[in-house]
Amino acid sequence: MALDPELLPFLGGPNTADMDDIAGSRALADALTAQILAARPAPPDGVIFHDDVATDALDNSVPIRIYRRRDLPPSAGPLLFLHGGAFVFGDLEIEHERCLFYAATAGCLVVAVDYRLAPEFPYPAGLDDCALALNWLVEHSEELGVDSRRICVGGASAGGSLAAGLVLWNRDHDLGPVTAQMLIYPVLDDRGTTISMAAFEVYDPWDGERSRKMWPLYLGHDGEAPVYAAPSRAADLRGSPTTFLMSCEEDPLRDEELAFAQRLLYAGVSVELHHYRGTYHGFDVLATEAAVSRRALSEQSLFLQRTIGPLAP
Repeated sequence: MALDPELLPFLGGPNTADMDDIAGSRALADALTAQILAARPAPPDGVIFHDDVATDALDNSVPIRIYRRRDLPPSAGPLLFLHGGAFVFGDLEIEHERCLFYAATAGCLVVAVDYRLAPEFPYPAGLDDCALALNWLVEHSEELGVDSRRICVGGASAGGSLAAGLVLWNRDHDLGPVTAQMLIYPVLDDRGTTISMAAFEVYDPWDGERSRKMWPLYLGHDGEAPVYAAPSRAADLRGSPTTFLMSCEEDPLRDEELAFAQRLLYAGVSVELHHYRGTYHGFDVLATEAAVSRRALSEQSLFLQRTIGPLAP
């Protein structure tokens, strides 16, 4: 295997995911974010966004950010999007450009969720926040001008785990249909026994060593993860919605993702699998101008267009 040459220059950057120094990693990420915000360009023409708060009847709340085109037709569906960050890092800013791209090109409303992070708030706090946001989205769909019967739940990395877990929870508790799920190099299995996990034990920008340290922080304990925390543990995937699943060749999570896609197919689920040769975890965020990154983002957008984009007149 060989990395795409366009991706090589983006390796070896600041370590904002040191599982042994969470406070230091967060501080470094905040400093980098401040630099990005100071130079951030205006949104694409016709796209707007604003911050809001999703609440429930018990006054629980979670911050959200809503992206949309000004001319979004009412037949469009919404995407609930969950950021990555190993369950302990990340915020609304790290996926801001991706969400803008979806809103500009896919013809859907995007609701990004700033869920609570471990280890301060271990499982199921983050998943509970995402479920709250999903319920809020359904309840406010008319106000938002979108079709609540056509919802996609998506996320990247740890956000992909939260997305898949939320979809399973929604299915098992009969909380209404989700049309599609979009899982971008998702974290799915706490057991860490795959060939790819061993092959990329120490690797940049993500590796098996950090994956193993991540799970006890997220769960709040050592030992096995519940099904909704580690969706690969689900015994039955039947009834899952149409799925977009993206994997990277040089990623410790690769094999658990490919196995999950195969199990979905065996369960009768329609799956669109995108496996990118010569790529590493998070490449489409770290190297946004590389040709393979532009292709990956375009294919994500096309999936959204097909599943929740505006209906033809």
